[in-house]
Amino acid sequence: MALVAASLAFVNLASQWSLAAIEGVVSTEASQRGRAELLPDDRGPQGADVADADREVALIAVVAEQQWQWSTSAVVVAGGLAGGIGWFVSRRMLSPIDRITATANRISATTLDERIALDGPDDELRRLSRTIDALLDRLEAAFEAQRRFVSHAAHELRTPLAVQRATLQIGLPDDATPPDVVAARTEMLEQNRRTEHLVESLLVLAEAERGLEGSSVLVDLGSCVAAAVGGVRAAAAVTGVSLSVEGTAPDGVVGEPVLVQQLLGNLLDNAVEYNVPGGVVRVELHAGGFVVENSGPDVPATEIAALSQPFRRGAQTGSHRHSGLGLSIITAIVTAHGWSLVLAPGERGGLRVAVGVSSV
Repeated sequence: MALVAASLAFVNLASQWSLAAIEGVVSTEASQRGRAELLPDDRGPQGADVADADREVALIAVVAEQQWQWSTSAVVVAGGLAGGIGWFVSRRMLSPIDRITATANRISATTLDERIALDGPDDELRRLSRTIDALLDRLEAAFEAQRRFVSHAAHELRTPLAVQRATLQIGLPDDATPPDVVAARTEMLEQNRRTEHLVESLLVLAEAERGLEGSSVLVDLGSCVAAAVGGVRAAAAVTGVSLSVEGTAPDGVVGEPVLVQQLLGNLLDNAVEYNVPGGVVRVELHAGGFVVENSGPDVPATEIAALSQPFRRGAQTGSHRHSGLGLSIITAIVTAHGWSLVLAPGERGGLRVAVGVSSV
C-alpha cells in the first residue's frame, strides 16, 4: 500500500515537473512571439490562432508521453522494490520453519537429544517449537526407559539361565548320586519358576502399558480382594504373617478384570514377601478405593519414588524370589485405568500403598 502511494506521488510530482518545464519553454516561445507580433505578419489573426492550437496539441502530447514514461518507471521501480522486500520478509518468516523442518528430519532414535530451541519473539512459531521440544522430551524419556527396561530384563533372564547351566554342568557329574540328582532337580525347578514368573510379569507389564482398549467393565472389587488374599494366604502362613481385610468395597468400579486381579495380587504378594516374621498385612476398603499396608522393613521416604521403577527391589527378608517388577506392574495398571496411586512409609514400617479408583 505504501509503495502504491509512493508511486502515485512520484508520478504526480514528475508530471508536474515535466509540465512546468514544458510550460517554461512555451512561455519563452510566447514572449518571443509577442515581440514578433510587433512586426508585420502575413498570416493575419486566423493564422495566429491555428499556430496556438497546434502548440497546445503538441504540449498535450508531450505531457502525455512524459506521464507514460514516468508511470512506467514508477511501476518498474515499485515492482522491483516490492519483490525485494517480499523476498526478504518471506525468508525472515520462513527461516524458523526451515529450522524446524531440518531439525525434525535429523532426529532419529539415536539423536533424540536434539532440540529446536527456537529463539526470537514469543509468536506462533516459537510456541510450536516449544511444543515440539516438549514432545521430544517425552519421547526421549520413553525411549530411555525402554532401553533400561530391555537391559534389565535381559540381565534378569540371563541370571536364572546361567544358574540352570551351572546346575547341569556342576551339579550333575557323570557319577552323580540320587541325592545329587534330587538337589539339581530342585534347583532347576526353582530357577525355571523364577524365569516363568519373570516372563509372565513382563507380559502383564506390556499389556498394562498398552492400555485398556475398550475392555473395561464393572468389576466386583470385593471379590477381587478376597481372591487375592486367598492367593497369598499359604505364603503368609509360612512366615506367620497375618492378613486382615477391613471396610466395604466401593460399588460401580470400572476396570479390566484380569488387570485388576493382577494389581491386587502383586500388591498383596509384595506385602507378604517384603515383611518380617510374624508381621501383618492390612487391606482397607473405602468408598474411594483401597489401601494395602504391611509391617515390613522401614522404607526411607527418599527411596519410595524409585521403587516403582522396573527391577528395583527394596530391602527384604524373604526368599529373594521377586523380579523387581511388582510395583512397576502396579503403577502401569493404575495408570492404564486412570486411577491414582500414592506410596508412603507405613505406620508399622513397611509400605503403605493407596489406590484411588473411579466409579460409574
